[in-house]
Amino acid sequence: MDIMIPCLLFLFAFNTPPTCATNAESSPVKETICNLCQQWDENTDLVSVGSIREGEAGPKGNTGYPGPQITIGRPCEIGPPGKVGPVGPRGPKGVANMTLIEQRVDRKIEEAIQKFAPRSCDSAKIGGVSTLIIPEVGIRNVLCDVTDDGGKWTIFQRRMNGDVDFYRGWDDYANGFGDMQGDHWLGLEVLHHMTKGGNMEMKIKMITKDGVYWVAKYSNFSIGPGSDFYRLHVSGFSGNATFDALRYQYNQQFTTNDADHDGRSDGNCAFDYEGGFWYTDCYHTNLNGNFHKTGDKGMVWWDGRTANLLRFSEMKFRKRL
Repeated sequence: MDIMIPCLLFLFAFNTPPTCATNAESSPVKETICNLCQQWDENTDLVSVGSIREGEAGPKGNTGYPGPQITIGRPCEIGPPGKVGPVGPRGPKGVANMTLIEQRVDRKIEEAIQKFAPRSCDSAKIGGVSTLIIPEVGIRNVLCDVTDDGGKWTIFQRRMNGDVDFYRGWDDYANGFGDMQGDHWLGLEVLHHMTKGGNMEMKIKMITKDGVYWVAKYSNFSIGPGSDFYRLHVSGFSGNATFDALRYQYNQQFTTNDADHDGRSDGNCAFDYEGGFWYTDCYHTNLNGNFHKTGDKGMVWWDGRTANLLRFSEMKFRKRL
């Protein structure tokens, strides 16, 4: 220890270990310390003791204890609502949406009709045009006859003045056309849905050009669906018409000038005779023929001997009474 202290002091004072050298600049004291340091350095690494070099890192220390946990404070409370502000100035008057209003009115009218409108002319109290709810068709206007032979008739064809052209295509005959108060055709689709339940009868009223009044009545009547081209199902003829001209056309499909379903193999009866009807090859009656023409292209009912031209025709049906 006595040797080490002087050596360390020398090391820190001169930042170098003492070196022993005999020269003119050497002093007795320095030589004495040098000799002592050499004796200690034989057993001790003086350079490593006094060196300022960084030594090797020691082993990793143990992980310290965690610090205290921070306590999360309570969320801020929402204050009470403020007072309602004053009412703002009245805005300008808006413009009524008439389209929306009309749609709502129409919807209300339709709902009322759906709820209160009759399903057939059976319940009609006043003759003329009535609004009916027809299953699978919807709201339709039809012409009801409440006076003839006990009433309750639905008129589906009427020709009285010739102001409506009956030489038409398939869509017109399927959907209907004309004026309910005058010449018109109700429509095959409506006819089908109103008669498909059976138990219907049909009546045809006619007046010839000569003023003869005829009635042909049938105790069974219905019209088939569009998929069968509105086939005519009719039987049970009676009336003062001298001949059942429609018998020749029983069970026939409907034909128009653009939809040929007749029994003729070499032409279209509707095209040739200017109408639309239940033709075979071709007809004994053509109630939808040309109102203004004579001959076989006019409105015709065969009486067994002659093709009689008509100036009035009306076809109607009802449930059998």
